[in-house]
Amino acid sequence: MDGLARQLAESADGAGRLALVSGGLASGKTHLIHAFSRCVKESGALHLTATGSRTEYAFPVGVVDQLFRNPDLPPEVVERAARLLSDASEPAGAARAVHELTVELLELARHRPLVVSIDDIQFVDALTLQLIRHLRQRIASARVMILLAEWSWAHPAMTRFHAEITQYPHLRLRLGPMDEPALRELIAEQTAPQFAPAYAPAFVRLTGGNRLLAAALLEDYRTWQLAHPGTPAEHEVVGPSYAQGVLSCLYRWDTSLLTVAQGLAVLGGERASAALVAQLVAVPEDVVERVQSVLSAAGVLDGVRFRHPVAAQAVLGTLAPEARARLHGAAAELLHLRGAGPVTVAGQLIASGSGAAAHWPAWAADVLRGAAAEAAAVDDVELVTRCLELALETTADPAEKEVLRRALSRAVWQVDPAASDRWQAAARECLAEDAQTGPDALPLLKQALWKGDQATAHRAREAYGRGTGWDGGRYAEAELQLAYRWFYGPGAAGGADTAPPWQGGRGGGDAQVEDPWIRAVLAVAESGAGAGAKGALPSAEHILESCRPGESLLEVVIAALFTLIGGNQLQQAGERTERLYAQARRRGALTWQAALGTVWAEIALRGGEPAVAAGRARAALEVLSPQGWGVMRGYPLSVLVSAQTAMGQHAEAEESLRQMAPEAASTTLWGLRLLFARGQNHLATDRLLAAVRDFQTCGRLAQEGELDLTELVPWRNGLAEANLRLGRTVVAQDLVKQQLGRAQGVSLRTRGISLRLLAACGELMQRPALLRKSVEALQAAGDRMELARALGDLSVACRSVGALDEARAASWRAAQEAKLCQSGMAAADPVARAPRTPHPGYESAAPAAEPAGDTETSLLSDAESRVALLAARGFSNRDISQQLFITVSTVEQHLTRVYRKLGVSSRRALPTRLLAPPVQSL
Repeated sequence: MDGLARQLAESADGAGRLALVSGGLASGKTHLIHAFSRCVKESGALHLTATGSRTEYAFPVGVVDQLFRNPDLPPEVVERAARLLSDASEPAGAARAVHELTVELLELARHRPLVVSIDDIQFVDALTLQLIRHLRQRIASARVMILLAEWSWAHPAMTRFHAEITQYPHLRLRLGPMDEPALRELIAEQTAPQFAPAYAPAFVRLTGGNRLLAAALLEDYRTWQLAHPGTPAEHEVVGPSYAQGVLSCLYRWDTSLLTVAQGLAVLGGERASAALVAQLVAVPEDVVERVQSVLSAAGVLDGVRFRHPVAAQAVLGTLAPEARARLHGAAAELLHLRGAGPVTVAGQLIASGSGAAAHWPAWAADVLRGAAAEAAAVDDVELVTRCLELALETTADPAEKEVLRRALSRAVWQVDPAASDRWQAAARECLAEDAQTGPDALPLLKQALWKGDQATAHRAREAYGRGTGWDGGRYAEAELQLAYRWFYGPGAAGGADTAPPWQGGRGGGDAQVEDPWIRAVLAVAESGAGAGAKGALPSAEHILESCRPGESLLEVVIAALFTLIGGNQLQQAGERTERLYAQARRRGALTWQAALGTVWAEIALRGGEPAVAAGRARAALEVLSPQGWGVMRGYPLSVLVSAQTAMGQHAEAEESLRQMAPEAASTTLWGLRLLFARGQNHLATDRLLAAVRDFQTCGRLAQEGELDLTELVPWRNGLAEANLRLGRTVVAQDLVKQQLGRAQGVSLRTRGISLRLLAACGELMQRPALLRKSVEALQAAGDRMELARALGDLSVACRSVGALDEARAASWRAAQEAKLCQSGMAAADPVARAPRTPHPGYESAAPAAEPAGDTETSLLSDAESRVALLAARGFSNRDISQQLFITVSTVEQHLTRVYRKLGVSSRRALPTRLLAPPVQSL
């Protein structure tokens, strides 16, 4: 600006001056001219302005006409100029107009300093260029300044004009992009100064210093700030203003800018060489190179890439759908001819749309299949699916179509089992017509088991059994055997006429046990049938070490994890599950992620962390739709219900139970798990007869379906506790002994719970010994909830037989374990420590519950924990005072604080809040 001001002053003193301003796209040329016009106005000079336009280039007098339409000109000058320009279409008239208009301008400068400024001189007509050349040659001693602004792109038509007007002294200004300090200053002016240092790097990266793009980006940031006042954006805010700014840059100059930009947007990436773009958009290669250089200098491109996907999408949006599809199709062919990889070429085929598939060349199907294989190797399920879908549209061969459908079903199953069902429609029709055998029926069998479609599963099982030996058959048979024995029941695998497919020696006879994978799978399968889990631990480890999400049958991996859990390897199971879960997330295998997330939730529940378990179960349920889960939805719901019941969230547990009836999957392990969880909830809410009914039904169905998995569905313990609370001690004792009698299938956790219940059923003098064993088992198992319950019972039993020191020690330990459980719930789930509505019919024995404070204040002290545990066991205040050697008044005071901290209104609500369900008073 200072240089232009000096030129203005010198011209006002009678020394004519010329200034040339050049710059790239949106470099600030127009902004500079507008700012300079204010200086001209303040100086008192007459300012005639005009702007060249690409759309007016064909009009011979358009820009000169702008100059002489200035309201500050005398009317007679305007009239003479109009008359001269009307005759300028002929060569003679044009020459006369140039000469006489020059004279008019010089005459105006005699009375008042004159500034003639023209923006975008590269777009002006020939007559205007002649006028500027003529005037330039005659202003040496005139009070005239000429200011011209142009783009910095060599134009053949401007070469002679430049040579003629710059042969005399002149000022040349070249405008460059804004640097980071300038952008920081602009951001501080337009937003908030404190945000400028954080935003400036992103502005440099996204705009390259382009003033127009910077202003557009600022508009996007301001829009964001309006929605988030006072909060800095933690990420790039790129929106519609930025997109429009990019398009404004492309529309300002030659049409080739937009055309080349469209080609770059279609090709994308480093393969967009000038030669390839030139072929794609039918523009000379040298023009493409110049455009790329201009757009890079202007900050629109970074090399051959747009600086943000929003910019590329905005450019693609300028193409009509048909033109865009045509360009993507042409790009695919060009890239294929140049030897580009399948994924690159497939990306262009996909972008061209399925509507063009019928016109693709023969190589397209092979490219799409190759791209699907490469995408599968890097776990890009979405690309695998899209490639196979388009390959299916381009393939005419029925056999090949069926192969593609099966591949599609497998790929889609990884993210949505329900959606994969549509690709099996043709295969199901063949199955109904008995046209499917052997391996062709296997995908239908697996899907039917997942959905709980017993009729289709039975037909598919029979069809599979009719097949002859085939590669991979031995592996499939072993995995199916495991899935049936653990989850769907061995009885569901065979009918009266056909043996289960793993029986009969197909696929290699005895040689199959030589394979380590098959041997490991069969070992885990046998452990599910009732054999000891410990013997199958090495096999489970082998399976978990060798598998990857999506490459094995999911049920095999879950069974291996269950084997670790049943084999008292809870920590190891947790580590394995967490590792596999992380792999599933990285690979985008949502089905695996959901299932493994549920196992991870169960591990937390078995470790005495119900709040963590509930959170993980809820997260797992959100990964898949209810239809996508199939019958396995009963599994996360069962873990969630059990966790909510343990935390005393009975209303929430009942709401969870309403999401799926256990009867919907009653013939599977998942249905039995949900039925057992419902029985637990009935037990915790004193609906004892309903609990008995659910546990009895659970036991009957488990035995009928050969799914009596003691560790996963301990229905005998549940039924024993319900009978114990109904006063049926003999029945309860018999059930517990049955549970303990299944020694091979009982983990330390289940054994510890069984021993606690057996103690409650037995003679007074026998209880301490049984409870000591229970405590030992539960401590080794790592379940703090159950350990606190056993310790509480041990304290009561020891005091009853006069072992006061042991009673006090057990009471203290019980309080500590209960406190740790309660602390874990408070830290993991704030909902767990919120006040609960008392059960209908409970009579208040304490002040109304107050909202709990922070985590620390909601924890019980040691003395409060001991009192609360005994109260939860059914002891009166006097009994508690005698056992703890404190006054009745002190007991009452402790209970008042306990009620307030736990958000309950009476001792009837204590068992579930303390994780210790009441037993019969002893």
